[in-house]
Amino acid sequence: MTTIGSQARADTARDVEVTIVDTDVHPLPVSTEVLKAYAPAQWKDRLWPTGNARSPIPHFYDTPDSYKTMSLRVDAVPPGGGAPGSDPEFAAKQLLIDAGVSIALLEPMCDVQLPEAEHILKATHNDWLADVWLGENNWHGRWRGTISVTAQDPVRSAREIERWAGHPYMAEVLMTPQTRGIPFGSSHFDPIYEAASRHGLPVATHLMGQTPFELIPVYPVGNPAHWHDFFASWPLLYAAHLTSLVFDGAFDRHPGLRIVFVEGGFTWAMPVMWRMDRIWEQRKADLPLVRRRPSEYVLEHVRFTTQPLEEVNVAVYREYLEMMDLGDNLMFSTDYPHWSYDSPQWAIRRFPEDQRERIMRGNATALYGLPSTVKAL
Repeated sequence: MTTIGSQARADTARDVEVTIVDTDVHPLPVSTEVLKAYAPAQWKDRLWPTGNARSPIPHFYDTPDSYKTMSLRVDAVPPGGGAPGSDPEFAAKQLLIDAGVSIALLEPMCDVQLPEAEHILKATHNDWLADVWLGENNWHGRWRGTISVTAQDPVRSAREIERWAGHPYMAEVLMTPQTRGIPFGSSHFDPIYEAASRHGLPVATHLMGQTPFELIPVYPVGNPAHWHDFFASWPLLYAAHLTSLVFDGAFDRHPGLRIVFVEGGFTWAMPVMWRMDRIWEQRKADLPLVRRRPSEYVLEHVRFTTQPLEEVNVAVYREYLEMMDLGDNLMFSTDYPHWSYDSPQWAIRRFPEDQRERIMRGNATALYGLPSTVKAL
């Protein structure tokens, strides 16, 4: 791994305007040994190399080389070797320079079955992220981190949020939506929501990459047969959590809570809101804690990242987005360094002109309290 600067370089670099904020970027450690250096001694040999304790039953989306590639771009492999997304300098070249992204939110992917082990693994990733990506490699201020926490143990997670809340570059909390059947609106998550809200940190959710078999969400008809089914059905999991957040009163219990649904698309959101509103209008008495129309809660408290964008007629797509009127709730994302990457230049043309600035920059800047300028590379 190489290093891209120093304080001296930051002092001499000119300031440039923030124009694009990428809300979904996945950094990887260059090796297991690097992560081990940040883990408690008693966990070094328990979490690695088989820390995910994968079931002997294969993942339904396994391919012969899935563990090695993790659906990563082959052109994102650093010149010095290692996995795509493991070298901050090369990632900066591809994403911040070549693609023109001004600020990128870094969301490591990691989870395991056992709550204590998952907490240790995520805390280890937080230490690694802060040191490797948010330290000297962030002289330009363009990398922003996420505090990874386990949904399985909200009390430990709240303590982890407290540990990192004062870090200048930690911008949000990140947890998996694979919650062993507990929907996000449940009071089970209140310690996480309370700590995050108190510190003004949004809570983002993203399916994790090396998901243990036991944590894969089972859909009503059973597990999908292929990875394609799983990826296409991803929004169904988010829709279930969204309705729970509203109908189970999470936003009334935590008025400052902001939720970000990452990499699930967003075109499903408005029809779900319409359906919730209709049900609420007809059965208000059943939900005395839901004091406003469900869509009002969503518009105030929820944000969606744009990737993956649908491949449909651009004119028709823009008309649909204008009808949805979610311009204040969408935040641009690339999913770098995965194969499903949406480039900024391709994506921006798909948005209605009057929504582009908000989607590409404004909404994320407001949500995360980002600066208006960063250092030029």
